[in-house]
Amino acid sequence: MNARALRHRIPVSVRHHWKLIVGSIGLVAVLVAAVGTIRVSAVVTSDANEGFVITNDVQGTVDLFDTSVAHEISLAYDEDDYRQMIETFQDSGEKAWVKADITVDGVTITDVGIRLKGNSTLAGLGGDVTAGGMEMPEGMGMPEGMEMPEGMGMPGGGERGMGGMGGSLSFDEPESLPWLVDFSKFIDGQVYQGNQQITLRVDSGMGGSTLTEAVSLELVEASGEPSYDWTYSKVSVNGSEAVTRRVVDVMDVTWADEEYGASEGVLYKGRAGGQFAYQGQDPGEYEDDFKLVTMEGSADVQPIIDFLEWLDSADDATFDAELAEWVDVASFANYTALQNLIANSDDMAGPGSNYYLWYDYDTGLISVITWDLDLSLTNAELAPGESGSIMGGGGGMGGMPEGMEMPEGMELPEGMELPGDGERPEGMGGMSSGASDFKQRFLESDAFGSVYMEAYNDLYERLYASGAAAEAVDTAAAAAERNGAADIAAAAESLKTTIQQRTEFLEAELADGSAAR
Repeated sequence: MNARALRHRIPVSVRHHWKLIVGSIGLVAVLVAAVGTIRVSAVVTSDANEGFVITNDVQGTVDLFDTSVAHEISLAYDEDDYRQMIETFQDSGEKAWVKADITVDGVTITDVGIRLKGNSTLAGLGGDVTAGGMEMPEGMGMPEGMEMPEGMGMPGGGERGMGGMGGSLSFDEPESLPWLVDFSKFIDGQVYQGNQQITLRVDSGMGGSTLTEAVSLELVEASGEPSYDWTYSKVSVNGSEAVTRRVVDVMDVTWADEEYGASEGVLYKGRAGGQFAYQGQDPGEYEDDFKLVTMEGSADVQPIIDFLEWLDSADDATFDAELAEWVDVASFANYTALQNLIANSDDMAGPGSNYYLWYDYDTGLISVITWDLDLSLTNAELAPGESGSIMGGGGGMGGMPEGMEMPEGMELPEGMELPGDGERPEGMGGMSSGASDFKQRFLESDAFGSVYMEAYNDLYERLYASGAAAEAVDTAAAAAERNGAADIAAAAESLKTTIQQRTEFLEAELADGSAAR
C-alpha cells in the first residue's frame, strides 16, 4: 500500500483535526512525565460509518434478478404525500422522498422510500431542469418553424410532457414514472435480498428500445467490468393497471460490498451537471460534483481532489509517465474500449455524467465504472466524435441530430456557435464537465495506445465475434416478453440488425487498422 493510499485510510475526523489530536497527545505526554505514577487511559471516539449495516434482509420467495421467471411489483402510498412530492418537484426540481409499501413477487416490505429518478428524463414533468444539469444557454429557444426529431423532447413545463430525453411521462400515470426505491430510507438497515436500492427505469426515447440497456449490461458483465443486475417486471401503483418495467440494481453500499468489499476502498458517483476539474483543496467545492456512496463519515473526496490537482498541472510528458500512479490504466483502457465498442453516447464524457469512481485503498488507484446504458447500441457505425448522434461515441456533440436541420432565418444567441465534432457549447451542464477531456487525452496518448488496443481487440472477440451480443438480445427479449412487454419481437429483430451491422463495421475497422480511439 503506498503512502497516499495509507493517508486516505485515516478517518476523516482524524485527518481534519490532526493538530488538535497531536496537541492532545503532547499534553498527555507532559502529564505522564509530570505525574508518572498516575495511569492514563486514552479514549478514542469516531463518528466513522465504515459501511451500511444490514439489520433486516427480507429474502422473499423468488430471486428478484432471475430473468428466467416473471415478476410482479406493486407500490402503495398515501395520495396526499404523492401530491406534495409533485408540488415540491415542480416548484424546485427537488426529488422528495415518499414513504410507501412495496410488494415484490408476493412479499410486502413496509415503509420503504421512493422518489423520482433521473435528470433530463424528468424535464417534461415541470421541474427545474437546471437541477439536472441540462441548462439551455441564455437566450436560446426553439425558433418558429423548427421541430425536434421524432421522439426527442425539449425541457419544458406542464404536468405531462416528453420527459426531456425520455418518452411521454405523466404524474397521472405514476406506474410509468422512473422511480428509485430505497428499502432502508425509513428503516435503518432494511434491505431486500441484499439490495439497499433498486430502480424502475424508463426508456430514453433517443433511438434505443426497452432492450438496449439490458443487452448492454449483459455485454458489460461479459467484458469483465463491474456490472449490475437487471430484470423485467410488471409494475402497478396504488391499484393501477400493471405495465412492463425494467428493474435495475443500483451501485450503492450493498453493491460495493458485494463487488469489492466496501471497506477496501471508496465508491463515488459523478453527479449530473458536475465538473471533473480541479477547484482547489476545499472539499466543499466538490459537493455538486461527486457523491460519496460508501464509507460515509470515514472517507471524503480527497483522493479525487488530489488526482484532479495532478491532472490539472500535468503536461503531456507527465501525463504519460505518471498516470499509472493515479489511475488503474488497464481498467481504464478496458472501460474506454468498452464504451466505444457498445457505442455508448452517454458515458463519463456524455451530458449525464454517467459514471462511478472506485478508489482502492491497497493500490491507491482510481477506476472508472460504467453506469446507465440506455443510450448505447443505437448506432451501428458510430465512432468517437462522429456525427449521427447527439454526443457521438466519445461524448462530443457531434453536430445536429439526425432529422434536425437549422431552419431558414434562425439565428443563434449572441456569442454562441454551433459545436464542431467532439465539442460542447458552454452552459450545457454536464456536457462540459472535463471528464470528456480526460478520456480523450487518454485515447490520444501514444503511451497508452497498445494497452487500449489490446483491450479493444479482446473485447471485440468476446462481445461480437463470439456471438455474445446476439445471444444477449435473445436473453433480454425473452425476459421482457415473459413480463408482458409488447412488440418485443420487432424490437429484438431491429437490435439484432444493429448489432450485426456494428459487428461488420468493427471488423472492417480492425482489418484496416482504423479501430476507434
